[in-house]
Amino acid sequence: APRLRRRGPATERRLVELAAVVPVILAGAVVLVLLIESLVGLDHCDNHGDHAHLCLRHGLAWAERPWALALLFGAGLLVLTRGAALMTTLLRGWHAVARLRAALPASGVHLVESPRVFCFVAGLRHPAVYASTAARAALADDEWAAMLAHERGHVTERDLGRRLRLELALLLAAPGLAGSLRARWDAATERLRDVDAAAATSADAVARALVRMARAQRGPVPVGMIAAFAPPPPLLAERVHAMLDEAPTGVASARRLARQVGLAGLVVVGLTISFAGPLH
Repeated sequence: APRLRRRGPATERRLVELAAVVPVILAGAVVLVLLIESLVGLDHCDNHGDHAHLCLRHGLAWAERPWALALLFGAGLLVLTRGAALMTTLLRGWHAVARLRAALPASGVHLVESPRVFCFVAGLRHPAVYASTAARAALADDEWAAMLAHERGHVTERDLGRRLRLELALLLAAPGLAGSLRARWDAATERLRDVDAAAATSADAVARALVRMARAQRGPVPVGMIAAFAPPPPLLAERVHAMLDEAPTGVASARRLARQVGLAGLVVVGLTISFAGPLH
């Protein structure tokens, strides 16, 4: 993790996305190749009960094995549970933010009359920035501008839509993996938007805004698919140091990584096609 962070938040975020998406794509491609092989390839098996294989030609022999049924049931239940939790989060967030949309936009920001301190981006189709009057009162002008630049970066880069695609990929992630990947993606994305805000204003203003908002914010922000500005205390120092140290963003490295993984994936699929018979 430390080495990855030194390569920049864009690289870290891209690696998380690849870790979530590539196994699903490769597994689907391998299964598809083997299923096609089972229909059009040579039937090379004399006894289909002596080894595990993926085949449409030989019926449902796998269904006679309890471990296979248990595995299928457990995986299906996990995916359905994750899907239901994601849908619940999206619906609760939509209802919570709907009450805030009535606020009049001020300079492109929905300024909400509230004693609570918050600032976040919400909305998948039409993302917008929501901030409270208490947050505006808590920040100096340059800190307010830095915070808005950070949040507008989420809007411009469509980060919430990208996060939703990650969540859909994580529905099929191995148990215990989804939470850590999601946390890494969120942390890397926030550091990337901090860099954007520092370029638009100043690193000092962004750092002061982060500290003031972390100190002033009490209680949770509205739930749902949102990107909130104030970090939880364990991440505050990491974000401030990463920005003030002027670490690289890793954008170019992220592009190279995507090309390398894409090429490796094509090689795996090509090898699967070449050796589809013995694999089947």
